[in-house]
Amino acid sequence: MEISARVSSAERKRLTGFHRHTEGQLIYIATGCLQVRTEVGAWLLPPRRAIWIPPNLMHTGDLGGVKAWSHILLPPGPCNLLPELPQVLAVGPLLGALIQRVAPWDHTVERTPEEARVVSVLIDEMRAAEHEPLHLPIPDDKRLLKMVSIVLNDLSREHSLEALSSMAGLSARTARRLFSVSLGISLAEWRQQALLLRAVDVLAQGECVSAVADVLGYASPSSFIAMFRKAFGETPGRYVRAAGQDA
Repeated sequence: MEISARVSSAERKRLTGFHRHTEGQLIYIATGCLQVRTEVGAWLLPPRRAIWIPPNLMHTGDLGGVKAWSHILLPPGPCNLLPELPQVLAVGPLLGALIQRVAPWDHTVERTPEEARVVSVLIDEMRAAEHEPLHLPIPDDKRLLKMVSIVLNDLSREHSLEALSSMAGLSARTARRLFSVSLGISLAEWRQQALLLRAVDVLAQGECVSAVADVLGYASPSSFIAMFRKAFGETPGRYVRAAGQDA
């Protein structure tokens, strides 16, 4: 198993291009913000969080803003106990200590009985960790993909379902049904999730709450704070402070 804080440009390219591992992967970000993309969606990893990536899942990550991070490769067998899709995990003191302990190990070497027990506890803590709502599903349907791409290009503007579906060559009724069937959420809920991920990303870069609210098109900081608290159970300021950043 490996730990990386500084990587060469060649290694960074290998890790950020689309690739897969036969093992499961746990990535922990100490400082910075990591975006992970797959064919089924995107995940955002703020500081002091970890992301679980199952074995054999094609993925890519943007390490541009990451300064300190570590990753662990887990053998396929124990991975059966973990989710089939990526998950962003809150990292408490015990999980953090286990990551620090295991990350430097060479994943190509067979584990000793003591190390195997440590890995078992690590997996137990991963299973018990709180999942954070930092996933944005990506539709397969090209027409829906066109709609969400327009939304992403200008998150500060609230496009109507009717306008977007017309631009994608769909009726509003068909678009509504396709969103429900393929993503399990409405267009409005998808946009809300996209706003949430963008907010976390910008907050992690050190922007103040009022500036983030303005960039995302909220009428006031209080309305943005209400949305954020509903999703995370705490204000943006507290969330950022818990991640080790300045509010």
